[in-house]
Amino acid sequence: MKMYIVLCAMVAAVACAPTALEELTAIRAKPALEFEVVQDEFGQYALRYVTAEGTVVSERGRLVPADKEGDYVLIVEGEFSYIGDDGELYVTKFTAGLDGTHVEGNHLPVAPEPVAVETIVPQ
Repeated sequence: MKMYIVLCAMVAAVACAPTALEELTAIRAKPALEFEVVQDEFGQYALRYVTAEGTVVSERGRLVPADKEGDYVLIVEGEFSYIGDDGELYVTKFTAGLDGTHVEGNHLPVAPEPVAVETIVPQ
């Protein structure tokens, strides 16, 4: 009978303990620890924030001339980092502008180098 009572008490204690998902949800519900935004009258900006769970985001948008007619394009550059479930730090850097969008990170696959192919001209 004593074993039954001890076993029930242990099951109740485990059932009442918060799960990792509940703890993570509680941390994610907290407001950002740091938050900063700067913007000018032309739409250029810089922002940075840090969350309670350790995610860091920084981004910057700046205007650059697109052509000789006086048009401008907003170039966006930034990075974000976070600690994954495996305890590793993941960092992703990105740019978007005139030459397209480029993303690189220590966890992203890398494309193989292109192989030069000889063209054979028939005689």
